[in-house]
Amino acid sequence: MFSLVNLLQIGWTSLATSSYLVLFTLAFALVLKVNRVFNFTQAAVMTVAFYAAYTLVSLLHLPGAAGLLGAFAATLILSALLEIGGFRTLRRRRASPIFLFIFTLIVSELVSYLAMMVYGTWPTTIFPSLFWPVRIIAGVAVSQWDVPAIGATIATVAALFAFLRFTRIGRSMVAVADNPDLAEFYGIAKDRVYLVTLLAAGLISAVAMFLYGTRAQVEPTTALNLLLFAIAATIIGGIGNLGGAVATAVALGLLQNGSILFIPSSWQGFLLYAFLFLAIVCFPRGIRLPRRRLVRNTPTPDLDDGKAEKA
Repeated sequence: MFSLVNLLQIGWTSLATSSYLVLFTLAFALVLKVNRVFNFTQAAVMTVAFYAAYTLVSLLHLPGAAGLLGAFAATLILSALLEIGGFRTLRRRRASPIFLFIFTLIVSELVSYLAMMVYGTWPTTIFPSLFWPVRIIAGVAVSQWDVPAIGATIATVAALFAFLRFTRIGRSMVAVADNPDLAEFYGIAKDRVYLVTLLAAGLISAVAMFLYGTRAQVEPTTALNLLLFAIAATIIGGIGNLGGAVATAVALGLLQNGSILFIPSSWQGFLLYAFLFLAIVCFPRGIRLPRRRLVRNTPTPDLDDGKAEKA
């Protein structure tokens, strides 16, 4: 079981399946950083993204690219409605954070219920089959799904960080995340920033859900379970730290998938709740690395020289 080939196989498979977990976490962490909302409506966005792609590809027999574009369109529409008709209204009425939290829960449960009424409770996938062609490289099975999934994740993460770093609206998002009132004082429209943030998180969630729906079966309640992983990774990585959230998502994904070496696969789902419990109780502010102390080389007076000068 602990042979090198087995370890490499588990490591590669864990890395590949961590791709969509990273994107789920990144979308959640982005909204929490900028909009400062524990956004459970992301589960609703994820559900809509999957069933939009499922309808176009599996039911209407359109190409996979059409399914991905449909997922993009569906998430953009729902994200805009949530911000303009929901979050913005609650902000103007000065709703307390607990009411915002309840609103996000209600929306996620409502969309899950509607999906259940329309599509049923039977697990489905975007493509008819989950089996992808496999190549053996150095004894490790690499499926045709793995490399595109990892590549799509890397491209999406890089695009978001470049967007935040080099575009005007991206820099405005960073400014609002740091100090929304000061940003508004300098002429940054907070409502526009909040809308763009939800739209960006929706697009990221669409990519993630498309990857997940081509790898695993999905039912109307799946998105909420996946979101719990994103919450745990966001908290442990440090709220407001997008890089830390991404790194933590990879680490937790490797840990969860690698646990098959020590515990039965039926217990892997339990680890999700263990991660969440650990995050809330032990790391409410994330894992903080100790700061390095800077030792300055300050010149010390030479006592002998001082005595010589007095003499």
